[in-house]
Amino acid sequence: MWLISSIFIICVVKILVDWHRPRSFPPGPRGLPFVGNILDVRNLVKQTGSHGIAWCQLAKEYGPVVGLRLGLADPLIIVSGREAVMEMLGRQEFDGRPNGFIFSHRTMGERRGVLFTDGKIWSDQRRFSLKNLRDFGWGTQTMEELILDDAVNLIKVIGKAANDGVIKNMSQFTSLAVLNSIWSLIGGFRYDISKGDPKLVETLKMLSAAVKESSVSGGLLNHLPFLRYLAPQFSGYKAVTERLCRMWSFFADEVTSHKDTRQSGVHRDLIDVYLEEIEARDGDPTSTFNEMQLVALIKDFFSAGVDTTTNSIGFTIAYLAITPEVQYKVQEELDRVLGKETLPSAATRPSLPYMNATLAEVLRLANIGPTSIPHRAVVDTHLKGFNIRKDSMILANLMSVHQDEEHWGDPEVFRPERFLDENHQFINDPWLVAFGAGRRKCLGEGFARNSHFLFVSCLLQKFNFSLPPGDRAPAMQGMDGFTLSPPIFDIIVTPR
Repeated sequence: MWLISSIFIICVVKILVDWHRPRSFPPGPRGLPFVGNILDVRNLVKQTGSHGIAWCQLAKEYGPVVGLRLGLADPLIIVSGREAVMEMLGRQEFDGRPNGFIFSHRTMGERRGVLFTDGKIWSDQRRFSLKNLRDFGWGTQTMEELILDDAVNLIKVIGKAANDGVIKNMSQFTSLAVLNSIWSLIGGFRYDISKGDPKLVETLKMLSAAVKESSVSGGLLNHLPFLRYLAPQFSGYKAVTERLCRMWSFFADEVTSHKDTRQSGVHRDLIDVYLEEIEARDGDPTSTFNEMQLVALIKDFFSAGVDTTTNSIGFTIAYLAITPEVQYKVQEELDRVLGKETLPSAATRPSLPYMNATLAEVLRLANIGPTSIPHRAVVDTHLKGFNIRKDSMILANLMSVHQDEEHWGDPEVFRPERFLDENHQFINDPWLVAFGAGRRKCLGEGFARNSHFLFVSCLLQKFNFSLPPGDRAPAMQGMDGFTLSPPIFDIIVTPR
């Protein structure tokens, strides 16, 4: 009996201690014992429609640094406003990644890969990936040629689909095309996007569902991880795990296939080079290279590269469909500079200021990544006068920068001209931070920007995009999830 009483007292004390807010803790809603601010956040997201807008609402009420406690997880700190955001992203003591349950569960029980790791694992995997992907063409003309080849094939697929009537979901085509460019460097071969490999299509669907059903704060399983035992169905644990295992199996099969077919000294792609690196480091107790890390790394490139770029293209087409005057200006510039047959390129991009301004405005207003990927304080430190405890999870609220009225004037309006100077030249505004900043800035920024530009330019050379007669413009707030996805709506595609 005394043991049960002791455990009960310890639990009560811990709950009360966790509920108590020290004076130095960032301001925020008080919350409830045990669950903390879980209900506050849930209700605010329900009211506003997305986590990103919810974080902005909290910033308006409590200031640039907001402190939340979500269940049993480490404190969550929301950092808003350009000054505070840039300071946080620029400081190495905030460069860690969170330790919560869901962030290790996504890679089979340990933090693996490059997106959600830090320290030696992150630096080793990042350095290796960048060096070898560049050797295979990442960020070079070779990569540009691959993207253009996929853009040309995408035009054919969309043209055929348009003949059958209204297109209901553009992303079903663009996601396969975007994947092809990445997969040729990582997995060594290219898919026929007009056919679509069934296993690949299914994996893309699972990826899309995973993104839409998760959040950057980790969600309920991260806040109350014991629910996976008590309520595996209700908490989402069963569905998340089934999806994760199927995706993991897809990438693990690719690694196995490479092991069975590779030849010593022959490097077809990143997987081959990685497998050789594992062999070279065999017996080194400090090595971070193994097959589980490789599968996680592939999964990271697959999920980060495909999802955000596909969403960028989808939001662009959506905005142009509901603002035909902007679409006309972009197409007029393309016709004048390139014509309808000359493919765009990185070399011609500076000659297309209005196109660049339009793409920048989409990234600003769509807020595909409304926050940074979660950071973690690696030491006890402070920010803007508040104490930040070690292991606190920190989100940089990028949407708050993109929606700052003092800087943008009319941030809610889609107006590409804000990125043009008086001579109609493109302005690279430092307040646009769609890919983050600092050492943890998006690893695939170059690929994402090039793909966004090349795919959209090619599509607009060949097609007009419009809403069906009588249809209302879709709500452009986007669909909430780990990132924001463009609305799914009917669209008419007509050849130019």
